[in-house]
Amino acid sequence: MDPQLTSRKGYLGKLDLSSAEEMTPGTTAASSSAPLEPTIEQSRREPRQFLTSNIDINATLWQLVMYCFMTGFTSAPTFLACYLWCGFQTGGLVQLSLAVARLFATSDRTFHKPDQQALTSLLSFLLGTAFGRIGDKVGPKKRWWIMTATFLMALFTMAAALCAHFSGEPSVAEFRTAASWQNAKGMAALGFASASLGLQGIVAKRLNSQFGTSVVLTTVWVELVNDPKLFALKLVKSRDHRLLAVFFTFLGGMCSAGIVFASSSAVAFGACTGLRLISMLTWLVVPMEKLT
Repeated sequence: MDPQLTSRKGYLGKLDLSSAEEMTPGTTAASSSAPLEPTIEQSRREPRQFLTSNIDINATLWQLVMYCFMTGFTSAPTFLACYLWCGFQTGGLVQLSLAVARLFATSDRTFHKPDQQALTSLLSFLLGTAFGRIGDKVGPKKRWWIMTATFLMALFTMAAALCAHFSGEPSVAEFRTAASWQNAKGMAALGFASASLGLQGIVAKRLNSQFGTSVVLTTVWVELVNDPKLFALKLVKSRDHRLLAVFFTFLGGMCSAGIVFASSSAVAFGACTGLRLISMLTWLVVPMEKLT
């Protein structure tokens, strides 16, 4: 028999066998795709794993700087309207203590509007920061929680914008005795703004950074001035991060005040809402926590 014919028949036999294996389910060819399944399944799980992972707190500098900027941006409209800092509750608490002292020192038994506004701001701030207990349960450094909390802050400022707009009251009070936002919608605007900073404070605090709560800068000022490397001519994390917190809080207040004077507090809160949404998206670029 011709050797070439024999080799050709052997080749055709192998070809038929391989074709039969590909067409028959459960054969070697069909099972060759099995190793791909875990890879595809793993790729589908990666986004979920990314969102449920802890963030690397050492890579959150500019996200927290943005928080400080939003502190000034949110606080300026409330002070211009009713002379209250919606994030700095020490002043509001002392103002309430003066209202109580007035009951014993004078015959005035009226709970004045500025005192009502201070109480509204304080209670709203406490309610907003109470949402942080959710983060304590699920993990305060989880990416999805921080993004969800930042989204809630945006919703609060959006509600503040709507309430300030429909309150019909001026955005800037010319005198302390003629404070604005005295009706229900105006008080609600103050409350929502305070709640947004209350939630921001606990989210930032749980990250244990140099920025503290990113809301109250008293501790930042004290630690900055007493930093042993305050005048060092080199990069110092503890000093430089606190300087960024102070500068961007100042910048946020200045930008927000410019919008209020040019337009209204509702527009300022609307811009604040957009910035909050951008801030929420920036948490996606923070890498996952490195396992040691």
